[in-house]
Amino acid sequence: NINHLKKIYNFLNTFEGRFSMLAFFTIIGFAVIIGNLYKIQIIEGKSWRAEGEEKYSSKNYIKAKRGKISTNDGQVLAYDNEDFLVILDPSLIDEDNIDTVLNMLKRYIEPLEIEKYRNEYLKRKKDKRQYLKIEHRISYSTKIAIEEQIDNDKKEAKKKRKEKYKRKFSGVIFETAFTRNYVQNEAFQETLGFVNSENSGVYGIEKYYNKQLAGEMGIIKGLRIPKAFLNIVNIKNKEDSKPVKDGNNLVLTIDSIMQYSLDDELQKAFNQYNADSAMGILLEVETGKILAMSSYPKAEDKANIKNRTITDFFEPGSIFKPVTVSMGLQTKVINENTRIVSTGSIRVKDRIIRDHDSSTIGNLSLADTIARSGNVAMVKISQMIGQNVFHNYLADIGLGAKTGIDTYSETTKGLLKLKELTEVKKANISFGQGISMTQLQMIMALNTVVNNGKLMKPYLVDRIEDSNGNIVEQNKPIVIKKVFSDEVSKLNRRYMEAVVTRGTGRNAYIPGYRVGGKTGTAQKSGVGGYLKGKYFSSFFAFFPVDKPKYALLITINEPKGIYYGAAVALPSVRNVLEKLIDYKRIGPNGKVKTDEFSKKSEVVKEEKKKDLTKIKQDFDKNIMPDLTGISLREFLSIYPQGKFSQYEVKGSGEVVGQFPEKGTKLDKQSKIQIVLE
Repeated sequence: NINHLKKIYNFLNTFEGRFSMLAFFTIIGFAVIIGNLYKIQIIEGKSWRAEGEEKYSSKNYIKAKRGKISTNDGQVLAYDNEDFLVILDPSLIDEDNIDTVLNMLKRYIEPLEIEKYRNEYLKRKKDKRQYLKIEHRISYSTKIAIEEQIDNDKKEAKKKRKEKYKRKFSGVIFETAFTRNYVQNEAFQETLGFVNSENSGVYGIEKYYNKQLAGEMGIIKGLRIPKAFLNIVNIKNKEDSKPVKDGNNLVLTIDSIMQYSLDDELQKAFNQYNADSAMGILLEVETGKILAMSSYPKAEDKANIKNRTITDFFEPGSIFKPVTVSMGLQTKVINENTRIVSTGSIRVKDRIIRDHDSSTIGNLSLADTIARSGNVAMVKISQMIGQNVFHNYLADIGLGAKTGIDTYSETTKGLLKLKELTEVKKANISFGQGISMTQLQMIMALNTVVNNGKLMKPYLVDRIEDSNGNIVEQNKPIVIKKVFSDEVSKLNRRYMEAVVTRGTGRNAYIPGYRVGGKTGTAQKSGVGGYLKGKYFSSFFAFFPVDKPKYALLITINEPKGIYYGAAVALPSVRNVLEKLIDYKRIGPNGKVKTDEFSKKSEVVKEEKKKDLTKIKQDFDKNIMPDLTGISLREFLSIYPQGKFSQYEVKGSGEVVGQFPEKGTKLDKQSKIQIVLE
C-alpha cells in the first residue's frame, strides 16, 4: 500500500538505507560475475580452451623417411633421397620486408618467381592464413647456406637491439621432402612397384608393405606467444608431441644375380621369338621363397607397370600332367606299375582328343607317358577319378584362390563349379587345356608335386628391419596344405627326371646333375574355340631330383615361328639353372661346394670385404674412395644412398674408371660416375 511505500522511500533517504542499497547491488554484481566465471571456466571451459589453443597453438609435422628395399644379397633397390622445401610464414613477415626475403631466396633458388610469391604472400597475409610453400626443392647444402643467412640476421638483431634493429629474414622455415629413388630398376620394376607423389606405395611390394615402409610422422605441439613477444613457439605438453619414426627397411628373398640372369633370358626369348610377353619365376622348393621373378615387355611409364606372373592368365598345357598323375597315384586308381595303352586318340562324348605325335602310341609306363607327354593317357587317368574328387584336388593345389604372395595386385579366376566339370572339361583339364591360371599359381602347384606334396605359401620379403638393422619381423615358410604323400611325390620326381633323360626335355640335361622337368605347349583359346598359330610355350624344371632345392618355370606367350615349349622356353630355363649352379657353387646334391677352389674364393671374398670396409669409411668421411676392381653389387652394398647428389653407372663387370678421383672431398652436390668392364 501507499503507506508501506512511503516508509521504504524514507528509509532509502537515510544513510543506513543508501548503504543497504549499495551492499545489495554489490552482492548481486559479484554473484553475476561469479556465475559468469563458473560458466566460462567450468561449463564452457573446455571449448574456450580448445578455441584459444587452436588460435595460438603451433603444430609442426615432421615427415618420416620411407624405408629402403634391398635384395637378399645386399643390393639397395629403393631408397628415399632427402631434399627440402622453403616455407614462408606471413604472420612473421611484414609487408615492407617481403621483397627482401624473396630476393635473398632468389640468390639460392634461381627459378623462384618473386612477383608470383609476393602476390601469394599478400593474399595469405590478408586472409590471415599461415604458411606459403615455395614449390622448388633445394638440396641440403643450399638449406645450410640459407640458414647461415638467417643466423647472421639473428646475430645482427641481437647486436643492435638498442637501435631497434628489425630482423629481415624472420618467418623462413624448412620442411623435409623425400624423393623415392630406384636403383637399376628395370629388372625389378614389376616386383617392387612404385609410389605416388605423396611417397605412398600404389603397386607391388611398395603398396603391400606401405605401412611398414612409410613410418610414422612426428608431431611437435607448441604455444605461439603473440607478436608483441616475438612470436616465440614454446614446446607445450611434451606428452602430446610425438617423435618421428622412420620407416622400416625390407630385405627381399630375391637374389640380384639370379634376378638379372632370369630377366636377361626373358628379354632374349621375348625378342628372339617376337613374343607377346614372357614371364618367369625361380623359387626355393622347400620354403616358397621367390629368388627371382620377372616379365617382359617392361613398362616405360610407371603407371603401366604390370607383374604378369601374378596377373596374366594362361592355359598351362602339358606342364599340368604331373598334377593329373599325382591325383591318380594318391587316389590309388593307378600305381607305379600301371601301364597305359594309347592308340593316339580317344573319344570323350562328342570330342576326339589326340596325342601330339606317334611317340606316345603303345603300352607305356607312367614314366614314359610323362617323358613323351601323352594326352590320351592323362584322359584315361582322369576318367578313373570321380568328378567330385578331381574337383577337390584342383582346389587343393591352389587353383581358384590367390596364393597369398606378399605383393599387391595378385589376381585369380574362380575355380569352375562342380556342375561345370563335365566329362569333356575334365578330360581337357587332365592335360592342361580348358583351365586358366596365373604363372605363380602353376609353379606353386607343380612345386607341391615335387615338394613331398606340400603346398607352400610363396613370399618375396625375407625380413623387416628397423633403421639400425634390428629384425622387426622375420617371414618364415608356411605350409598351406599337405596334398600328396611323400611316395607320390617321389614317383613323380622320377617320372619328370625321365622327361630330361629320355623325353621331350632332353636339352635340359646338365652333366653331373639330376634335373627333372616338364615341357608344355598349350594352344590359346578365343571366342568360339582355340586360335590357330597362337600358343603358350612353357618349361618347368627342378633339381636335385631326390631332394629338390630349386624350381623354375618360364612361359613365352605367343612365340612366332617355333612354338614348342622344348624349343622356346627350355633353353632359357637351362641357362638360368647353369647360372644358378655356377654362381652359388652348387654341387650335384644341391649343397654348396666346399672344395679347395671354394675355400680360395672365400679367402678372396674376405679380402674384398676388408677393402669394402675401407671404402665405406671413406664415404662416411665424405672422401671419394678408390673404387677400382670392385663389382657393381659390391659398390651398391656400401654406397651411402641419399648422402650425395646421385651416381651414374656405365658398363658391367668391375670398376675400371671413376669420377671424381680418389681422395676428392665430397659434398651433398657431388655426382659420382663409375665405369665398369
